[in-house]
Amino acid sequence: MVVPRRTPWELMSSTTVTVTGGVALVLVTLLQSRTACALDNGVGLTPAMGYNTWDDFRCGGINASNIEKVAVKMAELKFGSFGYQYLSVDDCWAIGRDKSTHAILPDPKAFPQGMKAVVDFVHAHGLKFGIYTDRGTATCVGRPGSEGFEDIDAKTYAAWGVDYLKEDSCSASSNHTVAFEQYGLMRDALNRTGRPIYFDLCGWSSWYAPVGKSLGNAWRIGYDVNSWGGMINNAISANKPLAKYAGPGGWNDMDALIGSTEGTAVHVTPLESRTQMTLWSMMAAPLIIGSNILNLSSWDLATYTNREVIAVDQDLLGVQGEVIYEDCGSRGITTGASTPRG
Repeated sequence: MVVPRRTPWELMSSTTVTVTGGVALVLVTLLQSRTACALDNGVGLTPAMGYNTWDDFRCGGINASNIEKVAVKMAELKFGSFGYQYLSVDDCWAIGRDKSTHAILPDPKAFPQGMKAVVDFVHAHGLKFGIYTDRGTATCVGRPGSEGFEDIDAKTYAAWGVDYLKEDSCSASSNHTVAFEQYGLMRDALNRTGRPIYFDLCGWSSWYAPVGKSLGNAWRIGYDVNSWGGMINNAISANKPLAKYAGPGGWNDMDALIGSTEGTAVHVTPLESRTQMTLWSMMAAPLIIGSNILNLSSWDLATYTNREVIAVDQDLLGVQGEVIYEDCGSRGITTGASTPRG
């Protein structure tokens, strides 16, 4: 389908038309204010921006050396000046709990100086540090979860200087009430530390959206995005009816920006990666890069540092763009079954 408008990359305004692979989406940002009761921790007034290790390293490269290299590279590329604040370590960092204190323990082989040393290194490079846990008994790859240890873990993260916590939903109940209660326990534990920590719920379901702002600063509304089809089905389609729940203090999380740079666990085509950045920005989603920062292509660098596009995502009104037309269904965009995995 050809739409007689400038492309979103040339200029993003109140209405955007995106055409990729014969699929058209029209999103409009409605210039109106919405009010809602947000989690009062002082962060997340605009969607979070940063980097997460999962789509880049998976478990294979989660260690202090690689995290510090990423911090150095993000500083060299001046990502902070574009708004990318957070460097977040995803799953695979923890190995167990202290037998006497029950404090969560990082893998000593991967983090020989402990996690606080890594956090301090990241902070010294002008970035904030994010870490990962699970509301259940174990993470998605079987590392220790936070169920029953919310207060201990929150105090540990605060003592390390953590600024962002992503809490997944593996090895946990799918009952809505139980899920809300468990996320509420971590929310309260984080608040009791007195440290402002951005709280990202990773429950892969749209039913978190109506209560999301009472629990955290962002909530995943669908399964992982690992392909163009995943972008359509697991993120955009899931997010279409949820705009009214997003705004300053809390956001619909559409998963990470995949990128087109090779050498990562997943990547898409250059056009698809740029289209994703455009749509995520229009829908006021967190912009968390999952691409290969250490060897980032010039294309992806230009994509992620386009100030006009970033400005749409970071607009202080915090109004999420809404889909007003699409022909995705008629084009038969489909994707295989997704495995819930944060």
